[in-house]
Amino acid sequence: MDATIDTIDLGHLSRAYNNNNIDSDLDRQTTPKVPTFDIDKNQVLEQNNRWRARTVAKEIEISDSTWTCTDDGLSQTEKSTEKVKRSRQCVVKNLCVDRKGAFIRSSSWNLSPMPEVNLMSVNSASDIYWKPRVERARSKVMKAHYVDETLFVHGIFSPGHFSHWLYNGMLPLYSTMKRFNGTKDSWTFLAGSTYYDLEYKRSKGWEMGHVFQTGFELVLSQDQLVTDFQMLPPNDAPVCFRSAVVGLGNQCALDYCEFNIPAEVYSSFRDIVSDYYWRTPHMWERHLGIMQERIDAAARIQQQQLAAAGENIDAKPQRTPLKCLDLALYYNFEPSTGQNPVQPLKESKNRVGQLVPDTVDPEVDPSTGKRKLVIAVIQREGSRRLLNDKKLVEGLAAAGFRVKWITLDHGCGLAETAYLLRDVHVLASPHGNAIGASIFMPMSNPVPTLISLDASRYSESWFINTATAMGQRILQSVCGPNGYLDEATKTRCPYYKDVIGANKLFKTWGKKLVLGLTDEMAKEYREKAERDQLTPEVLQELRDSVANSPSAQKLAQEELDVLIGPEVPHTIIDKYGSKEVVYYLEVFWRDAPRHVDVPRVVALMRELQEDQEREQAVAAAAAQKSTYAYEPYFGYIRENRACGVKYCKQILKRNVLAESRVFGVHTIDDPLRWGQSAVDMKTLLEGLEDPQNWRPASLLS
Repeated sequence: MDATIDTIDLGHLSRAYNNNNIDSDLDRQTTPKVPTFDIDKNQVLEQNNRWRARTVAKEIEISDSTWTCTDDGLSQTEKSTEKVKRSRQCVVKNLCVDRKGAFIRSSSWNLSPMPEVNLMSVNSASDIYWKPRVERARSKVMKAHYVDETLFVHGIFSPGHFSHWLYNGMLPLYSTMKRFNGTKDSWTFLAGSTYYDLEYKRSKGWEMGHVFQTGFELVLSQDQLVTDFQMLPPNDAPVCFRSAVVGLGNQCALDYCEFNIPAEVYSSFRDIVSDYYWRTPHMWERHLGIMQERIDAAARIQQQQLAAAGENIDAKPQRTPLKCLDLALYYNFEPSTGQNPVQPLKESKNRVGQLVPDTVDPEVDPSTGKRKLVIAVIQREGSRRLLNDKKLVEGLAAAGFRVKWITLDHGCGLAETAYLLRDVHVLASPHGNAIGASIFMPMSNPVPTLISLDASRYSESWFINTATAMGQRILQSVCGPNGYLDEATKTRCPYYKDVIGANKLFKTWGKKLVLGLTDEMAKEYREKAERDQLTPEVLQELRDSVANSPSAQKLAQEELDVLIGPEVPHTIIDKYGSKEVVYYLEVFWRDAPRHVDVPRVVALMRELQEDQEREQAVAAAAAQKSTYAYEPYFGYIRENRACGVKYCKQILKRNVLAESRVFGVHTIDDPLRWGQSAVDMKTLLEGLEDPQNWRPASLLS
């Protein structure tokens, strides 16, 4: 049987990777001679049983564990409030971890219990409260591995989803590290996780080596060994740490978190990524070489495994962390080559490793003496696909802008995603993870702008929260199937009936929706839906009745045409009830392919180009003054030109105006004063009492 490798698995290749021994990993895909088990009671494979840290178990003296918590000075009534419970963090001295979990040691029988700590930075329904078990210490001496570092104990939400991993997991963890003096040598312990709609697979892991350069993350399940950063606790003895910080403080940019992550933490995270991967051209070249060697080695292993099973295989994987670099196209870069502006280029060798602006890019447009914006257009090749992305990039290139066409759907690592966006001023993408990657855009000159390319029946606030927390402008450009401004827009935004996508949706989000029922059966369906009584048995009976009736099948097809048509399907909603129909439609409208109104988007970019030139003039005039880095962003809020989606007003109030704001507070500059005012916010907040939505003239005329 012929096969191809779809996704490459790099999870088992350790940091100690060496060309001379990588092939031997195939020989170690066996269980150890003495069986051991993980927390899920699965037998541990030999390659997962190796302890890769530079510690040895020995008899050492470990004092009784002690702890302090952020709410120690509060009354019991105050401690029991939702805000305090959800955001509590504790610092523990002498915390140990073994294959069963974490524990504290005590020689006393009367040890006061450590309070439970929330490990998550998500909504309250997904909170996980945790505390270590207590081990009775009969002696101060115990056999253990000892790490003279801080362990950060945390939880993670939907780790296979890039934006949830980043904004609900990695950034709250990084912020906690900054507050509690974590370093590149710190360790983490994943003590809890909540899954959303994606499984935690090795192919869904995201690298964290840029933060934890020598430390590791301890996990208890083999299923959580997603990169070479994770490993199980040692099997021969516990590993004990000098101290541990438990909990993330329930901080994130979303309003379901009790606290915000300060703006400087986002920019610091971006900086450590760039410093780690491409501070010099040599570093980026080295990274690319290592990644390619690992991809080739992993492909050889998979090829050997399938060959041993009697299968033929194409050794070239279709998805790798480097794929997005290979597929990216560049317009109006490197003009000295005489490039046709609408003919894309690959990234040439001499662009690799350069910072902002890249040395081979035109610092200024020769015809105007002004530097042109760099615009990234991101194509999604599954759901939310842009139907005329080629016309969009060609229109932008013809207008003189530097344009990158990017797709992330064939594989893209964190480093590669960051690299592609490192010099991008404007990011245009359908709603989704690509907008979440905006953290890697430059923070100024100009203020970065995000454009969500959406259909007119769908909008969502998720990335407005993250954008406003990072000082980024954001708006929607909608293109049908309704709300047309004039006949020209209607022509440029034709309705696209996505029948294939609609049918696929019945197997996932719409699996409880059944069409083609008689009025009597639909009434019964509607009543059961309202009472949450659509059991698998009930649904199967209804589907069978439709499948066995040609007239019902014909009716189902007619109703599907109405359901996914350009108008709101009021007749279908009235017949089957709003619960399941609207649930289905929300996802269909979100994920449907869409056009982009190219002339209006090009006109918007011209507006943004003028904004950049004005920013540069203001910056030049203030060159001798000490100004706050985010002051230009505050200027756009004051002009009501920072946020252009219907949810903006309330989000700006939380993230910019309220006491919970992300701006103007001490963070990495002085962790001892974390969250206290660091700049004169009174001046910056003048005129911002009632921010309004941004309505660019180019998108309205």
